[in-house]
Amino acid sequence: MGMPLDLYVIRHGESEANVIVQAGEQGDNSLYTQDNVTVPDRSWRLTATGRKQADCIGRWLVAQQQLFDRYLVSPYVRTRETAATMALPKARWEETRALRERSWGEINTITKDEFKNNYSRNWMFKATDPLYWRPPAGESIADVSENRVHNMLTSLNRKSDAESVVAVTHGDFMLALMLTLEDLSDEEFLRRADAPEWRITNCTCLHYSRRDPNTGRTSKRVRWEQTARPVYVEETGRWEVKVEPWREFQRPVMSNGDLVDVVHAVDPHLDL
Repeated sequence: MGMPLDLYVIRHGESEANVIVQAGEQGDNSLYTQDNVTVPDRSWRLTATGRKQADCIGRWLVAQQQLFDRYLVSPYVRTRETAATMALPKARWEETRALRERSWGEINTITKDEFKNNYSRNWMFKATDPLYWRPPAGESIADVSENRVHNMLTSLNRKSDAESVVAVTHGDFMLALMLTLEDLSDEEFLRRADAPEWRITNCTCLHYSRRDPNTGRTSKRVRWEQTARPVYVEETGRWEVKVEPWREFQRPVMSNGDLVDVVHAVDPHLDL
C-alpha cells in the first residue's frame, strides 16, 4: 500500500468565528459578546459568503474529478457544512477527529487585548516562535504536525494506495500538513507563514499528487502540489477559482556544510 495518487485538502468556507476575529483585528470588538465567547469552537456555522465559497470550490473539484475513492471531513459544524455545500456527486463522508481545528485553548474567542493583558509572556512567544508556540492549554503547529497529521498520513498510507482522497479541514491543519508532507525546514515554514502568497484563505484547496503533471508518470512519494482558491471578482460580481501552477518539491537533505551555513545565519545571542 502507499499514499493516495491524489489528495485534495480544502479549508472550510468563511465562518461566523472568522467574521468575529477579522472585525477584532480591525479594532471592532463589538461581536465579542457574552453569548458569542461561550460558543464552542466546533459549533460555528458558515456565513453566506462561506457557502458561496464552498459552492465555488465544489464546482471546480467536480470539473477536475467526478468521483473520489474516499471523502474525509472534520466533525466541526463549519467543515460539515462546507462539505455538504460543495455537493460532490455520490459523496460518502467519513468524519475523523484527526482533521479537527488546532486547539486554541484558553485564548479561543477572546480579544487581542485580553490575550496580551492576561497572557503577556505567551503573547510574546506567539510573535517570536509561531511554529512551536502553544496557546495556553492549546496546540502548536508542530504539535498538530507531529501528532494528528502523521496519524492521518499513516492511515492513508495503509488504506489508500492508488486512490483519490478529498478532505475538508481547517487552515492550521493544512499548514501542518504542508510542513509534514513537504518536509519543510523551520526557516522555510516561517518564511511561508509571513508571505501573503502562501496564505490559506477560506476554501483554499491544496492538491497533492504522486502523478507528474507533465508526463503522467507516478512516483512512490507525493512530489507535486497545486493550489486553487476561490476569489471574488468585483467586475463580474461572482466567485471564481484562481489556480496556481503546479510545483514540484523533494525531501531536503543537508550536508555538514549546509548545516554550518544555517547555523552561521543566526547571530550569537551572548558575547562569549
